[in-house]
Amino acid sequence: MFAPLKKSLIVLSIIPYLISYISYAQEKPVRLVEKKQKKRTILYVQNDTNTDKSVFLKINPIGYRKSAQRPIIKNIPAKSKIQMLILIPLTDVESHYTYNLIVNEELETIDVKRNKS
Repeated sequence: MFAPLKKSLIVLSIIPYLISYISYAQEKPVRLVEKKQKKRTILYVQNDTNTDKSVFLKINPIGYRKSAQRPIIKNIPAKSKIQMLILIPLTDVESHYTYNLIVNEELETIDVKRNKS
């Protein structure tokens, strides 16, 4: 007798959790911003959070003048936008890129001591 009522109450109680989870998962507080100009593309990383973030950016460019394949590791202050890279396309070549952006809470310092052998 109360089985349909219980099922509907369970479904109604789960829906708010799913909506909040989906909306939180779609939020991108640190993102790559592309600004295209006439002969170049400038890539920025924008941090919309209230805390500093450390980012690792790896660009895989095709059809650009300068090699941009080296990874970039930078600290991005809270509520700011930092320029990461300028890409200059080759003439008469179709150019595009892919990227990997990894965001960490803080920058970890790595001490490397090199011994001359």
